[in-house]
Amino acid sequence: MKGLTLIEVLISMGIAVVVGGLLFVIIVNSAGLFYKQSSKIEQGVSANDALSAVRNSIKEAQSIAANYPETPPFTYTTGRAQLVLKLASIDLSGNIIADSFDYFVFHLDQTKLRFKVFPNVLLSQRKSRDQILSTNAENLEFKYYNLANPPAEVTPVSAAKIKITLSLEQKSGQIMEKSVATTEANLRND
Repeated sequence: MKGLTLIEVLISMGIAVVVGGLLFVIIVNSAGLFYKQSSKIEQGVSANDALSAVRNSIKEAQSIAANYPETPPFTYTTGRAQLVLKLASIDLSGNIIADSFDYFVFHLDQTKLRFKVFPNVLLSQRKSRDQILSTNAENLEFKYYNLANPPAEVTPVSAAKIKITLSLEQKSGQIMEKSVATTEANLRND
């Protein structure tokens, strides 16, 4: 009956250590790649969801308001980094109330893309809201256009179409991943 020699055991252990080390490197690299790809997907979904909310609100709005509130002191002003939308107020049945308006505001608050709803407190049944659409926003830009072909850039209050660009930045491992998403929407204008 013959056993293993010390040399054979040491060689076997050395081979096992090398194979184990290679497997460890492969697993760590795969996990890092998975984390990086998951981060990119999460960023893309966040950007799409945020832009979808902005786009749907623009389609619902009657016009772009220059400011909110409409009389000084102004808290929000429509421009390149903020958007104030004017919508008809609604009653309990969802019907439009004549000559009564609610306001939607989109703006960056540091790295948060915020959506705020300011209803007419006396008439509207819309609920007041302060919602964060994205927590890793780096930049938000609105551009205002008319409906000409090709469209020309105009002042915000005379625009019929808005182009929205949202830049998100998120740390993925040691580097910062940046993604940019853009969409356009026409105002309802009815």
